[in-house]
Amino acid sequence: MDSPGLVPPKHEQDLSRTRTQGTLILLGRTAAAWKYMGLLCRSHIRSAVIFSVFFGGTESNPGPLMYDPNVPYTDSSFRPLSPMFQKITVRQGPGSGTQLVAVYRGSRSFAKTEWTKDGGRIPFGFPEPTAFALTFPELIQRNHSGLYELHVSGRHPSIRFQFEVTVVGPPEVIQDPPALLLVMEGHEAMYHTEIASYSTTTLRINGEVFFPGSPQEHRKLSNHFPYLKDVKIHPLDIQGPRIQYRASNLVFTPGSSFGSTHTVTIEGANEFGYARVSTLINVLPRPTFLKLPADCAPRCLSSEEHTFSCEVDLRPYAMAHIIQSWDWNGTDISVLRGQGDARADYFQTEGITLRLLPVRDPSRVSLFANSLVTCRIRIYYKAVQAALGNSEDVERVLQDSKWIVYDSRTDSEIQGLSSKVDLQLDSTRSTASAGFSWIAAVLIAIVIIIIIGALTACIVMRSRGETYMLDRKERASGHDPDKELLENKNFQIYERPDLPPLRGSRCSLNDYSAEIGSDADGELDDYNLDPGKFNEEGSFIDQYTTETHYKSTSRLPTLSGQYQSLA
Repeated sequence: MDSPGLVPPKHEQDLSRTRTQGTLILLGRTAAAWKYMGLLCRSHIRSAVIFSVFFGGTESNPGPLMYDPNVPYTDSSFRPLSPMFQKITVRQGPGSGTQLVAVYRGSRSFAKTEWTKDGGRIPFGFPEPTAFALTFPELIQRNHSGLYELHVSGRHPSIRFQFEVTVVGPPEVIQDPPALLLVMEGHEAMYHTEIASYSTTTLRINGEVFFPGSPQEHRKLSNHFPYLKDVKIHPLDIQGPRIQYRASNLVFTPGSSFGSTHTVTIEGANEFGYARVSTLINVLPRPTFLKLPADCAPRCLSSEEHTFSCEVDLRPYAMAHIIQSWDWNGTDISVLRGQGDARADYFQTEGITLRLLPVRDPSRVSLFANSLVTCRIRIYYKAVQAALGNSEDVERVLQDSKWIVYDSRTDSEIQGLSSKVDLQLDSTRSTASAGFSWIAAVLIAIVIIIIIGALTACIVMRSRGETYMLDRKERASGHDPDKELLENKNFQIYERPDLPPLRGSRCSLNDYSAEIGSDADGELDDYNLDPGKFNEEGSFIDQYTTETHYKSTSRLPTLSGQYQSLA
């Protein structure tokens, strides 16, 4: 053995030596040959465990205890040397090396041992057991109670050692009650807790010991706490470790700021101590509405915006979480948005106010006809805020019964939370809009026509005044105008014949007569014309007509004779 070591009797310690690996060497022949002895290998750490045995003696001097290596080992069945069943009580807390020890005799070479607790494996935290002992952890807990067994098996019939262990101590709370219980007035308050190993129970209301069912106790409680005079507190329902508390007729006393709110304490005790749990029961009144939604105006026109308001007195709900929402025909507006309902596009919520926006599309006005808009109030435990932050499905959390305390949708006694909405198409606004549309269309058409005319004028004016370069275009077409003119006899250069000049004459071109005047006469005197109508170009204004001859009496002289043509 490594650590245990073999300890011989004191008067023979000088005749032996013990090595560190556990070997015992006897130095004196007397101690080895003439002494009857039995050697047990044990440890000071585990004094109840025997690691090895040896019984001495010799062939010449046999004794009642002897060991003969030449005699074959006689295989025998297992023999228990300690009780097969034991009841053991252990105190909860530090264990101080508590052990379960089984003593038996048999061949260890063919023996197999197994420790179990309540038919299963030994719990986690126990040291590794040996073939004879099971050691408990340093800190013994209540769940260490149970039936422990050591099963020894091999070639011979097996034996089983049983230890019924009971861990005792003060009562222990197995299941805590809720620290806060929110209850609406008129409902029952009921919850339960579980306390183990108690022998007596005590109920306390607001710190005062209370015995349910006793008129004297109820009168005493009412004197101390007048707002609890109508509350009926039932006796504790005890079923093993399960203890249930129930109170009914919880009312919200007028003038009281907290109604039938009270603190409940349940105490379980035994000879080793006690366990105590407390719960605050907060009684809440029905919501008081400071402002209720009003019906839509008699003329609920689609072209106008409609507002609905709902305000609640929140002072009694300091320990709760309030959610205010709106229902349209019994369906939450947030659900309509999640479903992609077309009506949800026209709703806007701002605090306690719901706004119905103008419905411009006439085809959607019927969606808001003969409808009800309802203010909805829900009361939750404050812990729902953390649950909402950790969940993606908000609606599923809000519908969980463990969080919700009150829902006005299921309260049949509350009135005035709904208003009627019968949206009607605004025909006046529609006609005006239609007229305006026609006017706008006409104006747009006129503008388009003006733009087209302006573009056309720009195109025409762009080509006006452009010089038509005939010579360039003819030459581009392959013609040579100069050459063609020279070849064409009809187009020759005119040359005036060299003739003597004609004698001056005042004869009319259409008359052969002519009158010879004096040198003092003016050039226009013969025509009897107004000099004011004669312009710088020598024209006779208003004197030309479609006729060939001038009809007025001519004073021009005529010349006889024929004029020879110059041609």
